Amino acid sequence: MSRLVATVTFGRRPAIGSGIEPVAVAHGYAEPMARFLGYNLTDDGTLDRVPGAYAPVLGDRPSVVTDLLLALAPELSSIADRIGTLDTKSRVNYGVDFREKAFDSAVGWGSDGYGRHFEARSQLESHPIDGAVAVACYGSGELCRAIEANLDRLDVDALRG
Repeated sequence: MSRLVATVTFGRRPAIGSGIEPVAVAHGYAEPMARFLGYNLTDDGTLDRVPGAYAPVLGDRPSVVTDLLLALAPELSSIADRIGTLDTKSRVNYGVDFREKAFDSAVGWGSDGYGRHFEARSQLESHPIDGAVAVACYGSGELCRAIEANLDRLDVDALRG
């Protein structure tokens, strides 16, 4: 059985009070390989599972949170329209959108649509996120270090626990 080692929640900051209003959640597992299961939150609070699993590339410059944002909550970006345009171009030109790329684990260099995906990552990391990310890591393994490294590059309110 895989071990849950991270929970990443994406949402909006409420007008009054603390916390976030969640829109999507990802659960990170460590064994036998790092992977995430993604969920959208419906208006009634139900978790709606995204098909597939995201297996992040944990290299020198991991994009774990960035890829999950592109796949699960691109509307939280201050440049959501631009991200949407890149997503549409990827779908039209390569037959795959950012959610499908991530949850088919096809985010590595050379995969179909990688150029659009790389451009969207770069755009997302160079503009503010109009929301918040709550991260809970259980342990200090490679996946949690990759999440932390990626959060350091994002202009987002990050609630770490």
